[in-house]
Order: sequence, then C-alpha cells, then structure tokens
Amino acid sequence: MAVAPLAACGGGGDDEAGASSNGGSSNTVAPAAAAATATPAPVIEIKISDNEFSPKDITIKTGTTVKWVWGGANPHSVLVAGFKSETMTGTGEFIREFKSGAGTFNYQCGVHGEAMAGRIVIE
Repeated sequence: MAVAPLAACGGGGDDEAGASSNGGSSNTVAPAAAAATATPAPVIEIKISDNEFSPKDITIKTGTTVKWVWGGANPHSVLVAGFKSETMTGTGEFIREFKSGAGTFNYQCGVHGEAMAGRIVIE
C-alpha cells in the first residue's frame, strides 16, 4: 500500500511497471527538492551593434552575470576588469560574473577604444 502513494508523488513514469518495481522513491524526490532550492544568478544582457553598446551603462547587484552579445557587421571586443574577449564580427557572446562587492567597472571595445565604452556599477 505504501508503494502507490510514493509512485504518485514522483511526478513522472506512472506506468504500472515503474510503480510496482520502484522499490524506493528517494532517488526521484531528492533531485526535485534540490532543484526547488537552487536560484539562478541574474543575467543582464548588453547588445553590441555597429559601434555601440546597448545599454552602455548598467547598475547590478553582486553576483550578477553580464553577457555581451554581438550583432552587426563591424568587429568588436570587450575589455573589462582585466579580461578581454575575442574580437568577433556578426554573432558571439562574452560572459562575466561580477562576484566582488560594490564598485564601478569601466569597459570598452578593444577595437574602438573609449569611443565605444560603458560602465558597470555594482551596488
């Protein structure tokens, strides 16, 4: 009698063979519990178009991931906090997680310099 309620709580594989031969449901309950407690880090996207970052200035919380996404025909790269992306044209992305505390990080295109720049403020 205890097998039927455990199988019903599993949420998947309700076929008769699985319900009668499961023997224990801890392996189906534990992953669901772990998934419920995991909170993904926020991701902010900055688009790179022909000679422009959009948005160029952002304010984020510690632990936020910033993703620069390429578009357009001109080559660009990202220089930020001692890191440099590849120089890319068309499509691509560069991802950085900002784990440190409050502060300001200026960034710019490695091809166009300060003419194509932005700022990340961490609260």
